[in-house]
Amino acid sequence: MTKNLFLLFIFNVFGGYGQQVHSGIVVTADAMEPLEFVSIFNSKDHTMTNEDGRFQFSSQLDSVFFYSPGYEKIKMSNRTLRDTIYLQKNIVNLDEVVVTNAKTILQRIKDSIASNYLLTPHTETFFIRALLRRNDTIVRLQDMQGKVKRKTSLYTSNLELDKKDYQVELDQMRQVGIKKDENNIYFIFPSFFRIFSEFVRINAMGPGFEVIEKPLENTDEIKVEFSSREDGNSGSSYGHYMINSKDNAILSFNASTVSKSPESSTNKFEYDHTIRLECTSFFEKDDSHNRYYMSFAKYKAILESKTKEQKKPTLFEIEIILYTTDPFGTADVKSNVNEQKDVFKLKFPYSDTFWQSQNQLLLTDEMLKFLSKLDTKNTEFKIRSNLD
Repeated sequence: MTKNLFLLFIFNVFGGYGQQVHSGIVVTADAMEPLEFVSIFNSKDHTMTNEDGRFQFSSQLDSVFFYSPGYEKIKMSNRTLRDTIYLQKNIVNLDEVVVTNAKTILQRIKDSIASNYLLTPHTETFFIRALLRRNDTIVRLQDMQGKVKRKTSLYTSNLELDKKDYQVELDQMRQVGIKKDENNIYFIFPSFFRIFSEFVRINAMGPGFEVIEKPLENTDEIKVEFSSREDGNSGSSYGHYMINSKDNAILSFNASTVSKSPESSTNKFEYDHTIRLECTSFFEKDDSHNRYYMSFAKYKAILESKTKEQKKPTLFEIEIILYTTDPFGTADVKSNVNEQKDVFKLKFPYSDTFWQSQNQLLLTDEMLKFLSKLDTKNTEFKIRSNLD
């Protein structure tokens, strides 16, 4: 029995003589909660926070910025960075809050696509992380770094998705985790093609959605909240866009879908269905090309299944995190993998030197605990791993 769920993530490596290295955590100023996907950057270097809010930034330059859509952007000196960085939420301008039309907002975005995004072939450096949890416990972890050649940043009505739209040159990979669980279930991780194509969708609102525009004070950002009306057992969807009011570009996007009814069943399973989907994407503007690109993206799917022999259902959670750097490149990409194949079934040598120095996307405390406890030579499950 196979499950077709997936997740993703990305990274880049810092190195060089004379660089200053700083580790820390970014939290909200009000609730002191860790902030994931905060951009930490200057004109030369870039990194981001992980799910714990932690980061490691390395640069020869002195200035460093911290920014996430919906929060105040702050600038600090690399020499005086604190261990804890506090980001303040931008305040909603209540005088300009309006109930609006989803079609109108999407049309504004679509009318500006050609001027905001690069719709011709280009290359990017990517880091992808795929994670599988079983009953809230990690059972599989995979990181991949390489280059991808895209046909376009986003797809419009004049561009159709094709199997050859993504060429991938894999440079580094580490993977470890179970192949099948005790119920003989193998989870299919997505292919590179599916990972890159999954995050080009921008339409999350339909005619049945309630939409509210909330301009933020002292900034050009507008928060567009949307929520669907519940319809019987079909569940509900909700989320928000952060939009730049000057050019109608998407700065970030968040959507959640909650399902109430089983989607499928088999002779083996009493029930087997996805109960929640979450998607988050962040876009940044590359000043040299004057175009936006997807810098971070995260997809999460939670599935519940129960065989007729089980007393309690099993909860599976898949995450995919994507991190993009060096957008709009022209370097030659030589495909060395099958872009249509389940990435967990790919074989690639492990480089201890590379992964020990990787700091663009830090492992979380949960991941470190998983790796420290997993013994690939002595386990009740069949393990796939390229780790030494």
